[in-house]
Amino acid sequence: MRGNKSRIDRLYSFFNAVRGNNTPSEYESVLAVLKKTMDLQLMAVDENFNPHELNDEELYELMRNVADEFGIANPFSNRERFFDIYRTLRNFEEVTWTDILEYGDRRAKFRVPEALVAEMEKNFIEGFQEVLIPEAEKFSPCLEQLVEAYSDSHFTLTTMDNLYYKILAEMFSDNEMVDVKQTNIYEYEFTSEKFDLILAVPVFGVRDKADEDSTFICREYDMIAAENLALHLRSDGILSIVLPAKITFGGGRVKELREFLQSMYCIKEIADLPSGIFENTGVKTYLITITTGRTDEVTIKRYAADTENPRKDGLSRLIVQDDTFVLEDELADMGDWNVDRIIESQDEEWIKFQESNVKKQELGTVASIFRGKAVNRKFPNGSIGVVNISNIGEFEIDYTGLDYIDEEERKVTNYLLQDGDLLIPARGTAIRVAVFKEQAYPCIASSNVIVIRAIDESLSTTYLKLFFDSPLGRKMLVTRQQGTAVMNISYKELNNIEIPLPSMEEQKAIADEYTRELEVYKKAIQEAESRWSSTLAALQSRI
Repeated sequence: MRGNKSRIDRLYSFFNAVRGNNTPSEYESVLAVLKKTMDLQLMAVDENFNPHELNDEELYELMRNVADEFGIANPFSNRERFFDIYRTLRNFEEVTWTDILEYGDRRAKFRVPEALVAEMEKNFIEGFQEVLIPEAEKFSPCLEQLVEAYSDSHFTLTTMDNLYYKILAEMFSDNEMVDVKQTNIYEYEFTSEKFDLILAVPVFGVRDKADEDSTFICREYDMIAAENLALHLRSDGILSIVLPAKITFGGGRVKELREFLQSMYCIKEIADLPSGIFENTGVKTYLITITTGRTDEVTIKRYAADTENPRKDGLSRLIVQDDTFVLEDELADMGDWNVDRIIESQDEEWIKFQESNVKKQELGTVASIFRGKAVNRKFPNGSIGVVNISNIGEFEIDYTGLDYIDEEERKVTNYLLQDGDLLIPARGTAIRVAVFKEQAYPCIASSNVIVIRAIDESLSTTYLKLFFDSPLGRKMLVTRQQGTAVMNISYKELNNIEIPLPSMEEQKAIADEYTRELEVYKKAIQEAESRWSSTLAALQSRI
């Protein structure tokens, strides 16, 4: 609808007519009732089957019956207001059911971007298929296009919402290749049918969970959808489903579900979707393709948006940024579906590092890694400094901007920072690494900061900072993110990062040169800024 001005104008004619009589959240249901009433009015006949113009009483009663059928309260308790609006709207060009479904309330309605539907659509094949699109209202901009493009296939469209069920049924009332059902995909045996292709974007990012006695592996509704829909695949069937990042790394029951899907089905593709492609949520998501057919390789992709800010600027298409594969048994051995790590393992820098003769060692064997302490109350005159994410700069820690707490030192002993500790933000939008220098007062890190402390003389944390600032080191940190739109690094995951570990003499030589040259750089910047300020002042004095 966005690309068709006449359809937009037509719809907003209806919109303007009902403005003031109903709240914005009611517009969609009101427009649906008005359209159905108009359609029935046009089909009205008398006892001799001749066209019959309904009188006001018959028309108002018809509208009330339609509203009742659609499961909504009478939207026009004021009869005269209804007649005024109805007579006005009858002069407008007809609005389609597709228009009404797509309009909705954009602030509340979740939609699947057309660019994402285009990628999911690639799972269609020529000829007949039984296709299921659950919660079909989410696909509203593309539903008619899909049904028309694959007219040889039979579509089952489901929804849990009574209004959407009525609208979808009206949309496809003349198409025998489309069935619309009101059912709940989060319940076992929501249908007895099986399908060749299922396209699904279940609810995600909500706190509600299924009951404890649920028959499914997980209680989260998005995970339930993955398990439940996979059960309804035919032989060689395909499920293309969008799931939150948790499916790729989660432990406990989520891990159990991941193992179940890998053992009972074949994972055909795991694709990392860019952040911000959904209007109503910032949850990090993946497009997972599951099949009952045979496959030895799992395609691994990372998509990028064609705009810098898709939520603000829109999204026309998804661009494949990285494309590789991993053998199915190798994926099973990994224990998770970490796309970044898989792509990293096939990166030229990573391969070069693995093939080099430099000594390598897991970070957890030479350092202790822990999170800082949660701080509830701050005291400007407190005796203990708190290093927050905002204090960690590109090169150093800003000690002038620390928060303070008033606490007995013995109660925070386990969190006290030591000279040389390496600090990394656990959350945020950017990865920065800095080495802590001992201050005249005790300091701790906040809970959003990860502390890496060398446990013996085999590791220089300044050397480690330099490595993490390198392209390869930065990639290693990125792959330890727990797949959310906002950076979220697990400190436990850092233990198994394999780092290059040359002799202490070489580390010290590298660290010392870094420290010396950093001081030269800072001094040059300071002198340049001072000279620039003096030049500006001199020039401005001549004006």
